[in-house]
Amino acid sequence: MAACDFGGSVLTARHSLVGYGHHGRGEPIQYFYCQACRHKFSARRHTPLYRLKAPAARVAQVLHAVAEGLSPQAAARVFDVSEASIRRWITRAGLHSRSLHDRFMRSLHLAHVQRDELRLKVRGMTEAAWLWAACDARTKLIPAFALGSRTQEMAHYLVHEVMHRLARGCLPVFSSDGLALYFYALTAHFGAWVDARGERRRVWMVIPQLLYAQVIKRYRRKRVVEVRQHVYLGTPEAFRQAVRAAGFSDRIQTAFIERLNLTIRRSIAGLARRSWTLRVPRSLSELALHFDWWRAYYHCARPHGSLRHPPGDTLAWQTHQRFRPRTHAQAAGLTDCC
Repeated sequence: MAACDFGGSVLTARHSLVGYGHHGRGEPIQYFYCQACRHKFSARRHTPLYRLKAPAARVAQVLHAVAEGLSPQAAARVFDVSEASIRRWITRAGLHSRSLHDRFMRSLHLAHVQRDELRLKVRGMTEAAWLWAACDARTKLIPAFALGSRTQEMAHYLVHEVMHRLARGCLPVFSSDGLALYFYALTAHFGAWVDARGERRRVWMVIPQLLYAQVIKRYRRKRVVEVRQHVYLGTPEAFRQAVRAAGFSDRIQTAFIERLNLTIRRSIAGLARRSWTLRVPRSLSELALHFDWWRAYYHCARPHGSLRHPPGDTLAWQTHQRFRPRTHAQAAGLTDCC
């Protein structure tokens, strides 16, 4: 309980929890009893399975399939579960994943952050909405995303979330497409008020170490006919040196976030393009919870091929494998197992 003196304690020598048997008709659910506050509670408390009548294995199968691109309508037909129940499970998993992200995605050491936006349709909305996403090129983490219109306010929100997740003293290299809203959002967040000589008021000064570049593409008949790279903050040589120091080529590009966009569209049914099924999300809040659940699955349960251990790694040698798969959370050092 929140008011218990032993609440949140992780010390093995200082605990008051004892087993209180199993309950449940469909499957046994472990219950615990706290000798300090004299309350009993379920092992599923503060989890998406709390007070659910459905079997945990069935819920896990459905959520796993939804995270791999199956729509709630198709999952209802495959698993013989009502669509309303599946949407409630996605909402529960999304809320829990959001709290998990807010708790663990802090003090991140990101090297190269790329940003982009996806156009999507929402049922009942006349104008198209946009999914703003930021991705770290090294660990492929998604530290922040935003759902809304293509405005300066949403750009500020995305940059603010990324800045909130960074560790103290960490200043990554930024790159994006040719959208000018990112430039104003970056210069508004990474800076400080200083006393300028000859000025009565304090002026806003952008951090000199901030590096930002854009990849500007020109289309003709839906095909790319010209690609230009331009460094807006810093010098081109400083940008290339910083990217090279992070372990990448010195070319200005947004390939990692563009590849992530394809993964998102193939993994979330509501964002799939040119689909014959009715997969348009009902609201932005429902889509946001679905994306929160998929992001937790993407970070903690889905290994990435480029993040696997090299052949000479100690862990790979102990398991007698040439390569050992790793998730994004493992690559970022947030956890040692998933």
